[in-house]
Amino acid sequence: MPKRRPSPVHLGGPLGLAGVTLLASAVGLVIVGSDDRNSSHSRPEQDSPATQAATDPRPPIGTVGVEQVKPAAVSGSSSSSSSGAEVTFIVRLKGRSEVDTIARNFKRDRESADAAYSDLVEDIPILKDFRLVGASYSGEINLVYQLPAGVEATRGRIEEIRQQILSIDGVAYADPDFVAHPGEDKRK
Repeated sequence: MPKRRPSPVHLGGPLGLAGVTLLASAVGLVIVGSDDRNSSHSRPEQDSPATQAATDPRPPIGTVGVEQVKPAAVSGSSSSSSSGAEVTFIVRLKGRSEVDTIARNFKRDRESADAAYSDLVEDIPILKDFRLVGASYSGEINLVYQLPAGVEATRGRIEEIRQQILSIDGVAYADPDFVAHPGEDKRK
């Protein structure tokens, strides 16, 4: 019986062949992807980076949850003073029928949700400094606190506001709605 010569390339059977095929596919995608990036810079119809930055709807890095807002013009007021930063809190308040109404109706019937929030503010005066800006079906409400003009939204100041919310009976949690950004330290 003649002795069998081993093949110069052994792929390890069907699984080895599948692995080599996947590896070749991945390399092909990387090559195609890098060609697309290089060719997009050479197209004359592309917007310039300055134009893209001006139209980018995403907030700048470091401002998620702490946003600068310009106030609407108030009748009878001729001064154009800027307002302070707004800080958004995600609040879970248990045992209140108003919160259930807000959560159920915020997205489909905003007027009834706002009316229920007004009723809640009458019962809980601390909430008069907050504005309702969102709600989830799970019973969380999003409240915005407007800082006075010139007051920086530091972690310490945000924690003071959070403690005000936590002092309300029935509050399970009140978390600031922001994303940590490495390298920024606002713990003053």
